[in-house]
Order: sequence, then structure tokens, then C-alpha cells
Amino acid sequence: MFLKTKERFGGLSNMAPGFPLRVNGVRIRTSEALYQACRFPHMPEVQRLIINQRSPMTAKMRSKPYRKVSRTDWNAVRVKIMRWSLRVKLAQNWSEFGRLLLATGDRPIVEQSRKDDFWGAKVAENGALVGMNVLGRLLMELRELLKSGEPDQLHTVETLEIPEFLLFEQPIQSIGHADEFIQPDSDAVREDYPDHAVQPSLFDQQEATNGLESIQGNHPERLAGRKVIKPYPAYRDSGLPWLGEVPEHWDVRRNGRLFAQRNETGFDELPILEVSLRTGVGVRDFENGSRKQQMTDRSKYKRAAMGDIAYNMMRMWQGAVGVAPEDGLISPAYVVARPFPEVEPRYYAYLFRTKAYMREVNKFSRGIVSDRNRLYWDDFKQMPSPFPPTREQTHIADFLDTHGSHTARLIRNKRRLIALLNEQKQGIINRAVTRGLDPAVPMKPTGIDWMPEVPAHWEIRKIKQVATFNPSRAERTAKFSEDEEVVFLPMENVSVSGDIDCGMRGKVRNLRTGYTYFKRHDVVVAKITPCFENGKGAYLGNLETEIGFGTTEFIVLRANQEINPQYLYEVSMLHVFRRDGKMAMTGAAGQQRVPLSFMREFLFGLPKPHEQREILDYIQAVSNQFNQKIKKAKSEISLTLEYRERLIADVVTGKLDVRGVDLPELDADAATPDISHDAAHQPAEVDA
Repeated sequence: MFLKTKERFGGLSNMAPGFPLRVNGVRIRTSEALYQACRFPHMPEVQRLIINQRSPMTAKMRSKPYRKVSRTDWNAVRVKIMRWSLRVKLAQNWSEFGRLLLATGDRPIVEQSRKDDFWGAKVAENGALVGMNVLGRLLMELRELLKSGEPDQLHTVETLEIPEFLLFEQPIQSIGHADEFIQPDSDAVREDYPDHAVQPSLFDQQEATNGLESIQGNHPERLAGRKVIKPYPAYRDSGLPWLGEVPEHWDVRRNGRLFAQRNETGFDELPILEVSLRTGVGVRDFENGSRKQQMTDRSKYKRAAMGDIAYNMMRMWQGAVGVAPEDGLISPAYVVARPFPEVEPRYYAYLFRTKAYMREVNKFSRGIVSDRNRLYWDDFKQMPSPFPPTREQTHIADFLDTHGSHTARLIRNKRRLIALLNEQKQGIINRAVTRGLDPAVPMKPTGIDWMPEVPAHWEIRKIKQVATFNPSRAERTAKFSEDEEVVFLPMENVSVSGDIDCGMRGKVRNLRTGYTYFKRHDVVVAKITPCFENGKGAYLGNLETEIGFGTTEFIVLRANQEINPQYLYEVSMLHVFRRDGKMAMTGAAGQQRVPLSFMREFLFGLPKPHEQREILDYIQAVSNQFNQKIKKAKSEISLTLEYRERLIADVVTGKLDVRGVDLPELDADAATPDISHDAAHQPAEVDA
């Protein structure tokens, strides 16, 4: 039992000093201040006020005037947040707080309180402690985890999967062991971090500042232990305009002196390999792939041994080439090149995918028309390539593999950040659309499971009461000539963020039948899987022509006078609308669609038009803030990819010397990194 912080077990209290924390780069004096700050993710100024207090009691008292505007789900999430806060306290004060927990042995842990019988227990008239003792139970739970024999799992605390888990408007990130960098006497907020800093531990680096030199962790000088990578000491002319000068000890050889063609068939038991424009050669996944093809006679397929180079004759000029990761079968339309003993195939896979080499491939390819050109073996073997010493080839390949691993990890984390920012943004928007902007407004019950209450002055409506669906065909011909060009929207021209690309046009006569009709200020919602679940849809306020047509996989909603069409779009983007719509889908697998009846009957809360406008203005402001951060993260991904592309070209052509670079251990889960752009993995053409 503990009551005062100066008692033997007083350090178990959230009010105990001497257990500082760091969250998102912000230093916080006590777990009480952290817990109280989590009440107000929507009020960063209140969070800052709480965190800047020097004592836990004043931090708690500072929060009291704002309790009525705590996050709306506070009672539902407060125990989760307290459990998380205690985990953070342990992870970042491992030695002292862990020792204190273990010192309690197997005894019950109870916080005696004079007033609070929820977190603690009060003394009854008979002297017994009476209360729920939730804090004590959480501490005992944590103690058992600490004693479980696997305490290392407690060194890292994952972020909570609850909406709007924010500190200073930033998503709270995973938190790691921190005894080594948090001192008990430290200030509440680090001077070298801005108030809104994102926690560096998401990337294990400080955030990039400017230029390619500081892209997080993927600069080759980091791999070289800060050694500057310079050109080779001496060069000679290669005799090839596209290659220029090469290190003087390098040779230039035709590919026929580096590889022999492999034409072996009759290995039916081997797995099928495919060649991707982005990731090279891999084993083809027939179960989870987007393309379901029936295999022709396997006996005609060529064997590619592990370490062979395989390329698609028609797509080599685009980079459809790579190293076979294991023995497998390659389409008869592909070429398999067996490397000679002095050849490191990984080096040549990197070389063959550079822009300069792919231009040369196009010159050596033959065909009736340029887009049907093929690089036959007889032409490939005549192509000249640089030939470094074998050990140097291997070191270059190892360097680029390791750099690719670090780059893949960086990009993966950036994409996670983007996903988290999008999730946080949508959570804030969902709350605004379902509860309004005033947290103190009186509420009324709705009887709807997913939306148990709404502001008392709102109306409950079905979408069919405020919108018409799929305007009639008769409207299409009015006022528009047959030769008039209007916008055409295929599915790919509508984004999951509501943007539309109006670049595709067509004449009314060609679009009148067989396509979906809409006009400016309508709302379109994708009805087919997975476009519906992914959020494909848009408010067509920016449609560049008065009317337009699009794919038949759109449902068109036209708002009446009760609802702003932009607000109708936000209703269609609610998480529950997409979730329940997915559950209502009908049709065969892969071709399921949301029935119109689901959309017509969907219930939601409808404020008055002026309040809809206020909510939309708020959504626009919130979206702008999040979109700036998302844009920055996407820009950093693009810069990283551009930098890596330039680095590969410079290293494989001898413009940079990496022979003296000591390489760190390659990440096991990223040895063959996919660091392509956000587009889905698309294999090159497969002849099966």
C-alpha cells in the first residue's frame, strides 16, 4: 500500500517525482502530467500548459478547468491510457521503477486515497480499504509482465490504437528504453526540440532537414562511418560514349565474355519465376497475385539456376531484369544468362537497370515497331559492359544491397507515418461530422449502434432523404451538343483523397450511353471492391466541364437543399460508411459491389446548413495541416529514391569508389528491398 510519494513504495504513484519521460521528443516530468495531457489531444495549448508545470499536482490541477472538454471518449479510453503511461514510465526508468515494482514481491498493490475509489481505495469506517483500485491492478499487471521471464518486451511501448492519440497535434509514436538519456533533473521540455517535435525514434534518426545530404540514414557516408566517398584516383577512357571514363584498372568486355545462354527445359517440378520492372526476379505467387493465369505446358519453360540473370526480351529496356533467387522456371519468351565464374550477377543486375544502360539496350533491340522491340541473346551478348575485378564487383553489390536495406527501412517508416497521419486526420474529421465542433453542446440518443448520440439540435436522416441517386438519362441530352467535349473520369482519375484529374475528355455522342453521367457539384462514390473500401470518391465542385461521364463503377449522389454537397461527400467518407458498406457487398469474389440500397438507407446526423459550413471550414483547416506533413513525407520519399538511383549509377560505372567502405550487417528482413514508388508491384509481361 502507498499513500505518500516519500514512503517506501511512493514511487509507484503517478505523483512521484524522479521518473521523467520523453514522448515525441518532448520531455515530461511525471506520468501524471503525461496522463492528464492525453485528455486533450484536440487542445495542444492545454497539453503544453499541463506539461510545463513543475509538479505533478499542479499539472493535475491545471487540467481541471478543462475537464468538461476532455476528449469525448475519455471514460472509454482512460484505463488504456493509464496502462500505456505506466509502461512508458517503466521503459524509460527501467532500473529504478523496475526495482521498485519487483520489491513489492507478491503482495497486493493498493493506492490509498482520501477521495478516489476508482484509481485507488478509500478507508472505510471499519478500517478496510474499499475501492476499485484500478491503478493498483495495473501496477500488479505490469509487475507480472516484468517477472514473466521475457522483460525485454517491455523495453518498447507501442502507440495506442485509439483515435486522435496526439501530443502537440502530432501522432504519438512508439517509445523505447530511455534510462541512458533521461536524467531526473531534466527540464520538462528539451530546449533543442520544438514543442511540436515528432519523436525521432520512429526512424532511429533525427528528421531530415534540407537537401539530399541529410536524408535520414541513407546517405552512403553513414555506411562508411562518415568517411567521404570520393572518385577513384585514376581513370581512363572506356571508349563508350554512354559510359565515359572508368577506373584505370577496370576492363570493358562484351556480355558474351561475361555470360553464356542457358536453354534447359524439362524441370517441371521447379517453381515459376517472374520478372518485375521494379524488383527484378522473384518466385511467382499464384495464390495472392492479382492475375490468375492458367499455366501452359511447363516442359517448355526454361530453367534458371540460382544466380542466373533473367530478362524479358520486350521489357529489358525498361528494367525487366534481375538475378534468380533460387532455381526456377522462366517463360520461353525470356532469356536466361548464366554468369561465368568471374562475374558477380548482382553487380550486373544493378548495372543493367541504370537509365544509361537501358538506353543502350533499346539501341541493340530489334522489332517491327519501337514498342515491340526485343533484345535477343545474339544482340545482348554483343553489348559492351564495364568489368571491375571480381572482388570489387562483389563489394559494390554488397554496398548497394546494404544501402538499399537502409533506404527500404527509411521509406517503410515514412509510409507508416503517412498512413498514421491519414488515420489521425480521418479520425478528427469523423468526430466533426458525427458530433460537431462544440464538445459542450447537449446531446441526444439516436438508437444507432455506431453513433449512439448526436447534438440535440441535429436531425437524423437517411441519405435518400437528402440526395437523389444516379440522375436520369433524360437529363444528359439537354443543352449539350453531340460534338461537345466533356470530362471523362475513369476510376484511376479519382483519388482516395477526393481529388479528380480532368485531363481525359470525350465527345458527348461517344459517352452518352454505356457510362455514368454526372454534373458539377455532384458526389461520386466507387461501388466496386477494393475501390469502395479504399475511399475512392469525390465531390465534383472542381469538375472542369458542366457535365461529365465516368466509369459505370460510380454511384452518383446529388444533394438537395438540406445538405451541402461537400458535407454529403464527408458523410460518404465516414469510416463506418465504408466499413458497413463492405459488409453489405454482394457479388462474386473480386467483383463485389455495394448495393444502392445500402447507401440509400444509411443513417447519419444532419446539422443546419450554417453549421455544415462551419464544420467544412474546420475540416479544410485540419486537412491542410495534415496534408502539409503528408506532402513533406512524400517529398522525402521521392528525394530518397532519386538519390539512390543516382548513387547506383555512379557506383556501378566507377564514378564513386566504395572499396574502403566497411559495411554494417545487412537487415535480414530487407536483404532484397522493394523501394519502388507507391505504385503497386506490377510484374513485367508474363507469357504463360
